[in-house]
Amino acid sequence: MHGLVMPDPVPLLPVTPGWLILSVWLLAVSIMAARYLLGQRRLNRYRREALAVLKTIEGEIDLSPAESAQRIAALLKRTALAAYPRQRVASLTGADWAQFLRESTNNDQQIADAAEMLAAAAYRPDADGRDLSAPARRWIRLHRA
Repeated sequence: MHGLVMPDPVPLLPVTPGWLILSVWLLAVSIMAARYLLGQRRLNRYRREALAVLKTIEGEIDLSPAESAQRIAALLKRTALAAYPRQRVASLTGADWAQFLRESTNNDQQIADAAEMLAAAAYRPDADGRDLSAPARRWIRLHRA
């Protein structure tokens, strides 16, 4: 009788060129996907900051409803200035501003219903920030820049 014959050890790296090509391709696709996701995150940074400011406004208990509405209106304008060209947004007021808010979200129903109120909030003493908070949050999230 003779002893057991042990097989050759299995290599850790693939031997055929097809696996090497697939590995390089997967690495390249992963790098491109990571760069794209990081770019999108960087582009949407202003949205995250605006949502954080909105949360701060909502949390301030010493603000009157009219003052919180004014701050929300100013926040929306600053957010729009960060997302769109200044010459397109800076001069908008009243009905034009409300129309811009509607159009920038493809006439989302909640934004369309609140657009006039959002546009006039900075100038109306009877505006209530609690009523504007949800539509403002929705506009910040949904507008397309």
